[in-house]
Amino acid sequence: MYNSGILDYYLMWITNVEMYMDKLHFIVNPVAGGTSAIDKFGAVKGMLDDMRFPYTYEFTQCKGHGRELARAAAEQGEKYIIAVGGDGTVNEVASGLVGTDTVMGILPFGTGNDMVKVLGIPTEPREALNVILADRPRAMDAGYVNDKFFVNVSGFGFDVDVLLKHEKYKKRFKGMLPYLLGIVDALTHLRTLHLTLHDGERVWKKDALIVSVGNGAYIGGGMKATPFADPFDGLFEVSVVSSISRAKFLRLLPSFIKGEHTGLPEVEYFRTKELYVECPEECLINYDGELGSGMPVRYKIIPGAVKMLVQQDMTAANAEEK
Repeated sequence: MYNSGILDYYLMWITNVEMYMDKLHFIVNPVAGGTSAIDKFGAVKGMLDDMRFPYTYEFTQCKGHGRELARAAAEQGEKYIIAVGGDGTVNEVASGLVGTDTVMGILPFGTGNDMVKVLGIPTEPREALNVILADRPRAMDAGYVNDKFFVNVSGFGFDVDVLLKHEKYKKRFKGMLPYLLGIVDALTHLRTLHLTLHDGERVWKKDALIVSVGNGAYIGGGMKATPFADPFDGLFEVSVVSSISRAKFLRLLPSFIKGEHTGLPEVEYFRTKELYVECPEECLINYDGELGSGMPVRYKIIPGAVKMLVQQDMTAANAEEK
C-alpha cells in the first residue's frame, strides 16, 4: 500500500503524462552537506523506486565536474537534469545547462542552500522532490562575470574573506559554525577596497568593504545581501557597503544579515544589467560560494538563461508578467 507521500507522487504521475514519459537524470555531489546528501538522495531514490519511476544518476568527482556532466548529459538528450547538493553543485549544473533546452531541478542537500531560498524550494527530501515532479519550469536569469556563470550572488570584499576563513574552519567543524567563525575571523582583518565602478551610464569611485551583485538574494547560508533581487526580472541588484570603521561595520552587520541595510547611508543600492569594476588591491571574486580570478571584473545579466523547476506561485507570477 502507498503511504500518503508516495500516493501524492502517484497522483501527480497519472495526471501529468507529458513529463512522465521522460526520466530524471541526477547529478549528485557525494560530499555535499558533509555527505548528508547521499543519505537524503537515498531517500529520494526509494520514493522513485516505489513509483517505478525511471531515473539515472552519476556522481561528481571533483570541483567543476558537475558542469561537464551536465553539458554532456544535455548533449545526449536528457530532458530533466537535477542537481543534488549545495550551491556549488547548483552553480556547476546550471553553468553546464545555460542556453540549452534541458530543464533543471534542485534537490538542495548542501550546507548553505542559498539559491533555493529565493526559489522557494524546500530542503526536506519529499517536499523538494514534490517540486520536481510537479514539472513547472520557468526561464531563470544567470549572471556572467569574466568567464564564469553564476545564478545566485557574486561579489568581493568582506564576503570573500569570510569564505576564505570558512574553508579553514570547515575542516574542523560542521554545519553553520564554520560560516560564523569565518565572519568573526574576517572582522579582525577588515580591509578597504578602492574601486572604480561603471554601470553603463555612469562612472564613479568608491571605497568599499563589500560589493554584492545579486541575481538571487542570499549569501553565506542566509545573509540577505541583495534582498530585493528577482532571478526572473533581467536585472542585477547591487549592494555596496562603504568603507567604515570596524565598530560601525559591526553595528551595520546585523542589518546586512537580515536584508535591512539597503536604505542606510553607508550603503549604495541599485539595479543594473551590467557592471564593470576596477580595483588596485588583490581581490578574489565569489560566484555562488566558489572563488575565481580577480580584478578587473565585468558583470552581465543573461535573461532566461536556464529553465528551472520552481514552485507553483512562481510560474503564476510568470504568467502575470506575460
